[in-house]
Amino acid sequence: MAVASKDMAPLEEKTAAAQPRKRTQAETLASLRKVWPWVFLVGMLIFFTVASQQMNNVNFLTPRALQGIMLYATLILIVGLAETFVIITGGIDLSVGWTLGFSAVIAAQIMEYLYARDVPQPQTIVIGMLGGVAVAVFPGLLNGILIAKIKVPSLIATLGVGFLVEGIALIQSNGFPIANQPPILGDLGNGSILHFSPGNWLVLFAVPANATQAQLQANIPLMPNTVLITILVTMACWFILAKTQFGQHIYAIGGNPEAASRAGIPVARTLIKMYILAAVLAGIAGVVWAARFTSGAYNAGETTLMNSIAAVVLGGASTLGGEGTVVGTTIGALIIATIIYGLVVLGVLAFTQFVIVGIVLALALIVDQFGRNLGK
Repeated sequence: MAVASKDMAPLEEKTAAAQPRKRTQAETLASLRKVWPWVFLVGMLIFFTVASQQMNNVNFLTPRALQGIMLYATLILIVGLAETFVIITGGIDLSVGWTLGFSAVIAAQIMEYLYARDVPQPQTIVIGMLGGVAVAVFPGLLNGILIAKIKVPSLIATLGVGFLVEGIALIQSNGFPIANQPPILGDLGNGSILHFSPGNWLVLFAVPANATQAQLQANIPLMPNTVLITILVTMACWFILAKTQFGQHIYAIGGNPEAASRAGIPVARTLIKMYILAAVLAGIAGVVWAARFTSGAYNAGETTLMNSIAAVVLGGASTLGGEGTVVGTTIGALIIATIIYGLVVLGVLAFTQFVIVGIVLALALIVDQFGRNLGK
């Protein structure tokens, strides 16, 4: 036995020595996977800065360009936050894009109806926006019941509900944008809470009434209203996901639904609440769209859906569930917005933009899967 112990000792030492190296490699890989979206974002900013200068002699990194990127990111981020909750649970929600259009149509219809009857504009807008968000509860509840209670796969359930709400929005709008809106709606959707004119003034809400034409041209809206709304929504989602029991339950369900159920987590009820929350976020995106474009259209969210899913995946969320963060989705949305804005600056056709965003999403999925395989 003593001889066997001596022979086994070197093997045990080698095994013990190898284990820390394996853990270190996995930890390093995990750290790289968390950092790479930031690296990708910086890389995109550098690429478009150089490319725009070389091709069009345009300075890409200007305050106006950064504001444009943030405006592009607003809808992508809000819908991306909805998708983040769903993807963490291991599901997918294909209805959020159509829910966005549904909410935009209902909000615009309510505002059109009230404005035509001389209801004061502020009340008209508040009621219309609340109505647009409230109707989003319907597709969210339907998604939750189909998935959590009837056990329909999320892909099929949300696709069906998406077609349903798109059909309702089409019927309500007759396929045309609802454009007869209160005049101040455009001021709200395209205004800014903070303005800056180089060397002249820094003011809240509106530019000075006595501003010259040159000052108006130099005016830079530092904090567009829609960006402020998006920041507030993002902070609320971060708090829900990171600091509440509901958020912890979502992670637990995504990690292992059966284990979560055995631990006493009400899986079905949590999923229903989560799908309602996702739909409400899509509804908020819908009323933001209606405010920005002063209308409501059934197809308002068609391109936003895939961009938002790309943002979530780029941000490091796992399509298998159990992983994902609000911060990661925010970075992912900024990456997609930077790519879209940069391609516009370079004069790339809109159809080509879809191809490039699709390629970026595919690369993100490959990197995510490659990283997981190396970490095993």
